[in-house]
Amino acid sequence: MNLSILTVDDLAYHCTGDTQKFYRQQSYDPQFCFELLRRALAEEQTEAFSRVYQIYHSQVQNWVYHHPRFIQTGESADYFASFALTNFYFALRGTKFAQFAALSQVMAYLKLCVHTSIAQYLRTQSAALLADLEEAHLIGSNDHIDSDMNTADIWFRICELLTDAKDRLLAHIVFVQDLKPAEIVDRYPQHWRTPREVSVALQRIRRTLRSDVELQQWAKV
Repeated sequence: MNLSILTVDDLAYHCTGDTQKFYRQQSYDPQFCFELLRRALAEEQTEAFSRVYQIYHSQVQNWVYHHPRFIQTGESADYFASFALTNFYFALRGTKFAQFAALSQVMAYLKLCVHTSIAQYLRTQSAALLADLEEAHLIGSNDHIDSDMNTADIWFRICELLTDAKDRLLAHIVFVQDLKPAEIVDRYPQHWRTPREVSVALQRIRRTLRSDVELQQWAKV
């Protein structure tokens, strides 16, 4: 079939059907999806990429859910799906798409973008987390921390210590998002009614974290 005569709507229709066949492990034709991706990326057609986004967003979300470190981020799957698809677009648009010859290769790269997005988020999160934990005197100076240590493990340990979901949320808001008590009340009035209520809860959380031997061993204080 001469795919060049098909509209973006035609390609999206066939690609959606073939994608469903793939999920059901039925025989499918990859040429329609590949051509839709080519127009979206190589030709940078906005309408084509919008259709790509609609067709593959749920699959990308599924990859996010199954990532082993997704639970440590505290973010939604939709956040990383959107992040991965955006990175995917900017990484492969224009002449860079020519390096791919098959749909399977393009999808493998999209899946890689999911892993990269989560890893990048955790690295950024880790720097802020270490600084705030140091300032709160929960660990020692960053200079004493092994540079090869995956700082996401610190956050995982904090989640283990804080068994209450509300406490974990507050720890993430304060140590990672760096919000002040008044800002927290404004954004999460369903959880905390006054800045003092936030401060009291945060003091209790800090006592719990300071007393943990494993957190203390991550740095020499």
